[in-house]
Amino acid sequence: MPLPASLTRSLLRVAARPGPARRGLMSGPPEHPIGPAETVVGFATMFVACLGPAAWILSHLEDYKKRE
Repeated sequence: MPLPASLTRSLLRVAARPGPARRGLMSGPPEHPIGPAETVVGFATMFVACLGPAAWILSHLEDYKKRE
């Protein structure tokens, strides 16, 4: 068998082989539930991180339109 074909075959064989089983994943309720204050802080952080840049651009849109 030519070298490129055997190399391709060996790489595909490794890619198709399933890996080791994942360890450390547990299902069920959390050991330490998240409180309401932590939830509010988390949602506020995600809100600012996602919508903050868009709000900044929209509030400064007139400045971006000016050509100096």
